[in-house]
Amino acid sequence: MIPWTKKKGLVRGTRYQTRLEPLEREMLGDSAVTVSDALVGRARSAPKDELAEMTGLPSGHTDAPKDPALARLLPSFFRDGAEEVEGEASVTRQFTETDIIKAKLLNLRILIDALGPDGSVNISIGADQAGPWLNAVADIRTYHSAQLDAYRVEHGESSQEVETAANYLDWLGYHQDTLLSAMMGELDVPDGFDEG
Repeated sequence: MIPWTKKKGLVRGTRYQTRLEPLEREMLGDSAVTVSDALVGRARSAPKDELAEMTGLPSGHTDAPKDPALARLLPSFFRDGAEEVEGEASVTRQFTETDIIKAKLLNLRILIDALGPDGSVNISIGADQAGPWLNAVADIRTYHSAQLDAYRVEHGESSQEVETAANYLDWLGYHQDTLLSAMMGELDVPDGFDEG
């Protein structure tokens, strides 16, 4: 992967660009689709609430996902035992989870659309897409980090599966870092700034 760069143009405005290796493009696209499918499956499996449908209120699951990867993407709003009223966590999840899933899917869609079906390795996104792109990559990292934990238990810490998954997570982190750096530009650090 070539680090992200920021380009300013009179016609197209600010763009962020990178070039991925074909395998990187394929893995990132596959991951975005995998996470999207998991989120869509979660949303579709929500129980139907007739009152919510009549009033137009969102309605989702009341319990956290059983899948550890989805549970990381859709965590509880409360620590265990921190509810002020019994059932508060369930009601909060029921009325917010669907909207959270929609927002995550919109971010992932920007990534999937930019990668495109044609296999292009040259990526160019607008300034308005950079934030959603970062959020999508963060969700992909979160989802796959749970899978890495499962690989460690199943295959052992020094297995090829664990090494491959850890390398992919490192690459996703580098991908995020270079885009953030391109977005922030050079940091204005005053002379004499002491890091220690």
